Amino acid sequence: MIPTADSTRAEYIIRNIAELPVMRNEKRNEPSHNNTLLVGGPGTAKTSIIMMYCNQFDPNVMLFHRMNFSSATTPYNFQESIGAVVERKQVRTYTPPGQKRMTVFLDDMSMPVVNAWGDQITLEITR
Repeated sequence: MIPTADSTRAEYIIRNIAELPVMRNEKRNEPSHNNTLLVGGPGTAKTSIIMMYCNQFDPNVMLFHRMNFSSATTPYNFQESIGAVVERKQVRTYTPPGQKRMTVFLDDMSMPVVNAWGDQITLEITR
């Protein structure tokens, strides 16, 4: 892929947001990272920008998992997809294998079905 001025700007912003220091749990001294939500109309190269950014990861340090949402995606599908790429350390603690970090890319988040109450239950589990 060939970077454009817009993709370079977006990649710069994503990188800066991802590198902001965040302490997930002060007591256990667990650092965390900020999430990034890239929004825009169809055809604005959101997926391409993310893929260009994630292709720079060192596979020995950072894993990458991409999940495409559709109208048929259920919370169970999401949980199974994430569960397939992480390992269980404790009762409620899951980590990427091999002491690595992981970035999960959720593509087309607006696609899951909206129920009668106006909720997208698949997005509720992602929170």
